[in-house]
Order: sequence, then C-alpha cells, then structure tokens
Amino acid sequence: MPETLTRRNLRARSRRRRVFRTWWFWSLVAVLIVALGLAVWLGLKVLQAKDELEAAQSKISVLASQASAFDIDAALMTFDEVSEHIDHAVEASSDPVWQIAEKIPGVGVNLSAVRELSGAVQFILSDVAAPLVGVAGSLDPSSLAPKDGAIDIQPFIDAVPAVAEARHGLDMAAPLVDAIETEGSVAQIVVAHSKVSEMLAQIDPLLTTANTLVPLLAPTLGSEAPRNYVIMFQNPAEVRPLGGTALSFAVINMDQGRIQLTDTVPAGFENFLVGGGNVVPIPPGVEALYGPGAFGAFIANSTIRPSFTSAAEITQATWIRDRGYAIDGVISIDPVALGYMLRATGPITLSTGDVLSSETVVPLLLNQLYQRFNTGDNVADNAAQDVVYGEAVGATFGALTGGALDPIQLVSALMQGWEERRVMYWSAHENEQATIASFGLNGELPVSDEATERIGVYFNDNVGSKLNYYLNQAVTLSTGACRDDGRANYRVSIDLASTLTPEEARGISPSIAGQWKAEGLRKGQQRMQVFLYAPPGSTITGATVNGQPVELAPHHDTDYPVGKLTVTIDPAAWATLTFDVVAAEPGEKKLEALVTPMVHATPIAEAPLDCASVPAA
Repeated sequence: MPETLTRRNLRARSRRRRVFRTWWFWSLVAVLIVALGLAVWLGLKVLQAKDELEAAQSKISVLASQASAFDIDAALMTFDEVSEHIDHAVEASSDPVWQIAEKIPGVGVNLSAVRELSGAVQFILSDVAAPLVGVAGSLDPSSLAPKDGAIDIQPFIDAVPAVAEARHGLDMAAPLVDAIETEGSVAQIVVAHSKVSEMLAQIDPLLTTANTLVPLLAPTLGSEAPRNYVIMFQNPAEVRPLGGTALSFAVINMDQGRIQLTDTVPAGFENFLVGGGNVVPIPPGVEALYGPGAFGAFIANSTIRPSFTSAAEITQATWIRDRGYAIDGVISIDPVALGYMLRATGPITLSTGDVLSSETVVPLLLNQLYQRFNTGDNVADNAAQDVVYGEAVGATFGALTGGALDPIQLVSALMQGWEERRVMYWSAHENEQATIASFGLNGELPVSDEATERIGVYFNDNVGSKLNYYLNQAVTLSTGACRDDGRANYRVSIDLASTLTPEEARGISPSIAGQWKAEGLRKGQQRMQVFLYAPPGSTITGATVNGQPVELAPHHDTDYPVGKLTVTIDPAAWATLTFDVVAAEPGEKKLEALVTPMVHATPIAEAPLDCASVPAA
C-alpha cells in the first residue's frame, strides 16, 4: 500500500511539474507576444508620428512661399494640409501604449518630447495661425487694391480682433515650447524643437507690430471721420538733406476708404507766404548750420533738415497759415519711388504725348520738362512745368485708384520706396504718430545702438539748380582701433562726380543751370554742401577735400556734432571728401550710414583704415 501511494504521488507530482513547466512556458510566450505586439504597435505609432511631422514640415516651407507670393487660395489649402498632418501626429503620440513607453529609461525622453512638441505645434496652428488664416482671404492685396476710387476698409476692421487673438495665442504658446525637455533626446528632436523656438522668435516682433499698427489702418482711411492728407513731392534733382526740394504738393481726402484728389498746389509764392517767419521752433544749432531763414520759413525748403518729422510739422503749420485748414498727415514721395509704383499701373499717356512709365518718369519730371520749357522767363517756364507736373500727378493718382493695377507690384513698390526713404509718412494725430515712432520712424536722424554706430551723410544743392540729375555719389566707411583709450576711429569718404559734359553744360536751360551767375559760378558747375552727422557724444576730428586738410566750423544739430563742407564740381569733374570721427565710448561697433536718397542710388562700401593717416585728437 505505501508503495502504491508513493507511485501515485510520484506520478501526480510529475504531472504537476509538467503542468507547471507548461504554464510558465505559455505565460512567457504570451508575455513575449504581447511585448512584441506592443513594440510593433509603438513602432508603428512612432513611424506614423515621424512621417506626419516630416510631411507637415515639408508643407510649411511651401506655405511660406505661397504666403510671400500672396497666393492666398493655395496657402489656405496648404494650411489645412499642415493642420491635418499635425493632428495625426498628435493622435499617434496620444496612444496609451506611447504614454506607457515614455516611462522607459533612454527611450521615454524622446517619446515625451515628440508628444509635447506635436501638441505645441498643434496649439500654434489653432491659436496663432488659424485666426490669421481666417482673415487672410480678405486681406489679399488684390482685394485691398483701390477700385473705382475706394478701398474696402472692412477687412482692416475684421483683422483687428484676429491679430489680437493670434498675439494672445503666441503668448501662450511660447511657454509651452520652452517647457519641452530635450536633454538626452536624439539630434532630430533637438533640431525640431530649435526650429519651432526660432519660428516663434521670428513671429513675435511681427505680431507685436501688427497688433499695434493694424488698429490704425481703418481710421487712417477715414473710418471714424474724413481725413485730409498732403502729399509732398520731393525733387532730388535739386537735392536737400532729406531728399529734394518740396516743389509740388497734392491734397487727398479719405472718407470711409474712398480716396479723392482734391487739389494740386505748386510751392510758388502765389500759394505760400515767403518771409513770414518761422512756422515752427528752430532746433538748437540748425539755424547756424543751414543759414538764417533756411529752416521753417518757406515750405519748399521744409526738407532742409534730414528729419521728416520736421518737414511734416513745417508743412502742417504752413498749411494752416496759408491754406486755412489743418491736415491729418503728410505723405512724401519722390519721382524715383513714383517710377517703382508705375510698375503696378503700366504706362500712362499724358495730353502732351509724354508717356509715364517706370523707365521714363524720372528723366521726364527731373530733367526733360526743365529743358523743354526754356524761354528765359522763369515765371512762365515754371508755370508750364507745373501744368505738366500736375497732370502727371492726377493721371498717376487715377491709375493707382482706378483698380486696373497689379496689387502685388504696388505693395512691392511701396516697400522698396519705404526702405530707401523715398516714401515717408507722418500723422498729425499724436497717438498714431507715437505708435509709429515706437517702431522707429522713417526719414529721421540716425540712431545708434549697442551693436551699430550710425552716421548721416546728407547733401544740399547750393545753386538753386536742377543739376543734381547729373550727379553720381558714393560713400566708403572705414573703422580702425588707432587709440590707446579704446575709442574707435571712423572715416567717412564721399565721392561726387558730375556726369554732365562741358558740351551739354552750354545747352542746359536756366531752370537746370540755376543761379550760377548770381553765385559767381560758371554754367554747369554744381556747388554742393555736404553734411556729416556724427553720433551724439562723438568728436569730428578732421576733414579733407581732394586730399587736402580743411578747417571745420563747430556745428551741431541738437546733440549731433555736424561737419559741413562746401565743394564746387565742374562738368565731367569729381571731388572726394573725408570726415574723421572718434567714437564717444570705448568698444567695437559696426559702422553704418544713412545717406540722402538721390536721383541715382548711392553705393556704400567698406575699406580698411590706415591709422597712420588718422589726424591726432
């Protein structure tokens, strides 16, 4: 009996051991299958998220190109595609298996970063990009271009809350992206995170600007009350430090987006008082620099100081005194910028048979009209020139507001003119002007910063001629460390060359030649005043004309030390001027120059500075 029980026990134990071994085997198999399935599932999800993010990234570059080309319809479609890819990436990285795998050392940090980055990008698209996309269609340049003399202001009104919402979304998105931990992640994730951070950094100032300026657009177009703007036409053939003499003006009225040209006003004695005194206060140093009666006494010379704020304030005060009403702002443009704008309209034929185009407008308005009307009677010649100039202004205005133009070309032209300081704007409304000023005004005295020293090089015709049409100029900047106290040395070299030949000089009209007899010059000679505005606190230590040292009077304009030289240039001749400056403080900075916008563009180059040639100071 015991022997039988023992055998039974042994057989039972053997069966239990086999069952036990079998259970562990199949349990292990099951675990391996589940683990393998989860790994495969996770791998598929990772690949899916990776593919979706890469697809979105490739579409973003396409979206940027479409937006810059103002292809709004295509951009909207691409935006939807990008959003769809990002949504799929977020869905893939939100899987429970993904979240469990985030706990795995080494692997988890990558998975967490991908999930958080996908979510952050989704938030950026929904809360930053989407509000802007919602109004993008109505802000297409083609829909904003004037039609039948009016601009639709409703898109500007609708854009105000959309831009504000996007600005708020960006404020929320930046901390989300900054909080994503990428330390220990693979390089691809680190790079992707950096790209998103860089994108937000690039968008931030643009949205700040838009959120501040967009609310001003509709009121500027007369949404709240009708507005009157004076358009100042500068003539760089008779150059002034800001650009050119202000010889012609126009008045436009804006009311609920409708634009009307209400008047054209030549800057003649019959329209504006001469000798009535200064209409605005004279900044310290300006009268000694430019001469008595030059600043603020006559509207044609409102551009004598290289500050558009000064020019606009003189224009406003003169308009109140001589025209009897206040204006809401001043817009400045010169014929070079007008030529840029004619790229958008195409050629315009005047009643005289003259054709205005981007190629012909500068020679016609700055030279040919003055040569054509050549009777010797200055009053009659000026009147005839004003008639053609006025018709050119009216015809161009009609073409720009009639709707038959290329809006993208117009935007491009305005941007180019703005960057070259040939298009400028000033608002008589203090809150608007203060807002614009907070982003840096156009056409103002040079402002230096921690990284860059900025100087101004400005020109003034001193003969009352239109000879600057025949002037080429170039500026060369040199920087050196030539002092023991660590303050930098700067040299500014200016080359001026007359393109007028002696033969041509004999045949130019009195309007072009100017007051050469009264000034004791020969016909065709250009007498130029050249001004160097040095940074406040710096010192102008010397100057030369054609290699010979010259004495400088101690001029200034408010806090700016100013060097002033006068040179006479014969036909087909040239002159080279230099100014030497010592910086106010020790340190190295980049040197940049603001230069009067002339008829012909001014190349600016850099050259090494020979310390042996620097004057002692």
